[in-house]
Amino acid sequence: MITRIYYICFLLTFVLQCTTIGFHEKKIREGMEFGDESRFRVCLITEPDITKEEISDLFTAWNHELKYYNLKAEPILLEVMERPGFWGTDILGYLMDRQLTKDCDRLLYLKGRTWGDITFEVLTLGLFVGVGVKLEVQGAVEGYTNTRGYIKAKYISTIQMLFTSPNSTLIHEGYHLLGCGHQLFMKDCYERIRDVKLLLTDPSRDPQFFPVITTSGKKILTRPEYLTYPNSE
Repeated sequence: MITRIYYICFLLTFVLQCTTIGFHEKKIREGMEFGDESRFRVCLITEPDITKEEISDLFTAWNHELKYYNLKAEPILLEVMERPGFWGTDILGYLMDRQLTKDCDRLLYLKGRTWGDITFEVLTLGLFVGVGVKLEVQGAVEGYTNTRGYIKAKYISTIQMLFTSPNSTLIHEGYHLLGCGHQLFMKDCYERIRDVKLLLTDPSRDPQFFPVITTSGKKILTRPEYLTYPNSE
């Protein structure tokens, strides 16, 4: 019995991390006021195997979720390039060195799928089945400003297909890009998004930047500039 309970808790935690920030609370969400529709611009850096159709599908799914908050994410393709390194930390480090341009409210890297990724997927599948250790990371957002992140936008791993998808990964990391952290239920996240939208009327805000309140509670009203590598979500 104890083993079964442990497994259920492990599985629940794993699924929550892969698919969303927490369980939705419909009555609480519908009782909150999120104001008029607002749009924010997400600048994209993609790998060569990511198609326009895949980008469209990703943002269609994300915007379906964002309708809850009268928000819409607008994709802007900046660049197509080869991956700056194999690991997610390499990608985040690269993004940290990129300044957000005046057309960008958020910067998102779409990671494709190489032979090296396929080999790693096979390895992680073996570890997961054998000892329950999950090494594969589907995406991350830096935790200093919550304005830069990446997702794995193309994959066919058995583990991935069981628990998540590129669309759900973008929705998950998209909540981080709006300042939400991890929680079991979504009430705190709803409040964070509401408060971010309220910042749109703050006189100190750069009118060309969609603001964010980070997971640590820091208000960012102007386009952030930094070259350090902080923690990630």
